[in-house]
Amino acid sequence: MASLKTWATGTAIVAVLGFQQLEIQVVHDDVQEIKQFLVRTPERLKYTTADAQCLAKNIYHEAGVEPIEGKFAVAQVTLNRLKQGHWGNSICDVVYSKAQFSWTLNKRKVREQPKGELWAESQAVARTVLDKGVRVPSLAQSTYYHADYVKPLWSKSVVKIQQIGQHIFYKKPTNL
Repeated sequence: MASLKTWATGTAIVAVLGFQQLEIQVVHDDVQEIKQFLVRTPERLKYTTADAQCLAKNIYHEAGVEPIEGKFAVAQVTLNRLKQGHWGNSICDVVYSKAQFSWTLNKRKVREQPKGELWAESQAVARTVLDKGVRVPSLAQSTYYHADYVKPLWSKSVVKIQQIGQHIFYKKPTNL
C-alpha cells in the first residue's frame, strides 16, 4: 500500500492511504466535516510534471493560507475548468488562461519558485488530486470563485454553492 505524506493544518491531520480509502486522524472536533468534504474517485488525469507544478502553484497562490479544504477546493475548480475545455486543454493552460487567476498577472509570482510548509502542502494536495483522484463532490460543478472581501460583477450571473474559508464558490445556472 502506497501512502501519501501526512500534512498538518490548524484543523486536522489528513492522510490518504490505500486504494479506495480516505482516512482522517482526529485532532479537533470538526474533522468529521472534512471527511465528508473529500471523497476518493476513480477519476485520474493524464498530466505532465509541468501540469502538476502549475496546479500546485495555483493552489499555493490562491489558497496557500487557507485551510486544507480551501486548497482542495481550488484544485477542484481548476480541474473542473480543464474538464469543460473552455479555459484550455492542459492544467497549465487553465491556470494561465488570460486573467482567470489574479496571481498570474504578477510576473514576479509567476517566475518565483515557492518554498516552505505552505508550498509543501500545496504540492501534496496537487499530487493527491491528480494521483489519488480525491475530489470535493459539493464543488463538482463549480468553475468560479472569489474572495469574500470582493464582489465581482460576474457573481450576479452565477449560482452560489458554498463558502470555504475566504472563498465563495459558484456554478453556472442550469437552464430549466
